[in-house]
Amino acid sequence: MKTFKHYMPTKVIFGRKTFVKIKDECESKGLDTSRIAVICGKSAIRHGYVDFIKKQFNTVKIFSDVMPDPSVELAKKLTEKVKNFNPSLIVAIGGGSAIDLAKVISGLLTNEGDVEEFIGVPECFKNPSVPLIAIPTTSGSGSEVTPYAVLTNKKEWKKAPLISSYLFPAVAIDDPELTITMPPHVTANTGIDALTHCIEAFVSKRATPVSKLYSIEGIRLIANYLPKAFGNPRDIEAREKIMLGSLFGGMAITDAGAGLVHTLAHILGVMYDIPHGLANAMFLTPVLEFYGFSAKDEILSIGTAMGINSNDIYEVIRKLEEFLRFFGKPETLRPLGVNEDDIGNFVSLAMTKKFLMTNLPRIPSEKDIRIILEKLLKNS
Repeated sequence: MKTFKHYMPTKVIFGRKTFVKIKDECESKGLDTSRIAVICGKSAIRHGYVDFIKKQFNTVKIFSDVMPDPSVELAKKLTEKVKNFNPSLIVAIGGGSAIDLAKVISGLLTNEGDVEEFIGVPECFKNPSVPLIAIPTTSGSGSEVTPYAVLTNKKEWKKAPLISSYLFPAVAIDDPELTITMPPHVTANTGIDALTHCIEAFVSKRATPVSKLYSIEGIRLIANYLPKAFGNPRDIEAREKIMLGSLFGGMAITDAGAGLVHTLAHILGVMYDIPHGLANAMFLTPVLEFYGFSAKDEILSIGTAMGINSNDIYEVIRKLEEFLRFFGKPETLRPLGVNEDDIGNFVSLAMTKKFLMTNLPRIPSEKDIRIILEKLLKNS
């Protein structure tokens, strides 16, 4: 067995009504709650989560500037606002966008330099960040337990990742009751994002015995319960199981990383403003098909976890495609605005990420990526 590492310093509190125990968790962790900056979107205010926090602590300032797929520019502007408040603790409430943005800000407050200086740099921060409590209200990104934060660089049409062990939140509070307000399409997109994390981590060459346990159980949970939550948004058991699957997905990619699906999905998201989960859905089965027999054992194990009884990897991939179509995934990229003229830019952007591809079961060439895109543009 090869040597492997597993590091996850975040304290996780999982379960129904755990959100209401936030003050107790801060005290048990010994966190300084004298000045709390809450980073969130408008929905966290609308649903009363922010008011609850304001009642628990003395000095709380709200920064509700979060937008989907937060940009480098937004991170800069919001960091300056938060810096003027000088928080002792940051609380992020929302989906992956809110948590990622809060993670970036927590690091920038204690490390001198512009955000661009830290993008793409391994272990980018030298100093510990301002302690962060991450409270997800979606079940998808798993960002509450990862050392990653992803921004969007609109000038260069690409995602801008920051990576540091100091980006792990101090505490993650995963309360499935906070996800009940998600509409069905958000439930689907975020759930597919979590499923993609589990699958990509499972086929990664960096996968470890620990990450594979997280991955395979996350796949099983999401495959079984995402259709139920999609059909009945108030099914709290389904919400709970999907949130657990999302948590496992975050833990899995922390060890094993994501892969080609995410690389291509990030490009689609930036170029066409496509929700990340939907973008992942578009590439998940084509990429697994490209891996083919290079990931035979892993694909069959994924099928087993999803309840697909087959020894044919292409049958497993076909059934996975049927699963994604249930949630409204289009057959081709055309309904999303993509056409043949975009393939050249798409391929060029993908190949700039070649340094990320060493973990893949099969490394694609420019021609391989072009073929994947051409297949996804064919009319049915």
